[in-house]
Amino acid sequence: MATKRADIIEFYGETCPHCLSMKPVIKKIEKNKDIEITKLEVWNNTDNQATMKKYEKIIGEACGGFAAVPAFVNTTTNQALCGAHDEVDLVALIDGGDCSGNVCKPHTKMPKDNA
Repeated sequence: MATKRADIIEFYGETCPHCLSMKPVIKKIEKNKDIEITKLEVWNNTDNQATMKKYEKIIGEACGGFAAVPAFVNTTTNQALCGAHDEVDLVALIDGGDCSGNVCKPHTKMPKDNA
């Protein structure tokens, strides 16, 4: 039976295309690590919106100034990732990696297109 990880939260919007694209990545991580990530839908649930607001500062830092979805928070390390991420970054967040600047170290993101 998978271990519920209450310290790892995914905030998402029910019909958000970026959030939907993360579903297979999250399922794979949960299966490989034998965990269950807490998932909170925030577009239609005011209680979940209030929970997300508690982490607004760290999510906002990861999102470039404002809280958005999808957002992933490790409440133990007080780290967050914003937007669609690959499995490597999310596992690093779960495992307690330094995710400042929306990048989990020692992993790096692909260079941003400057166009």
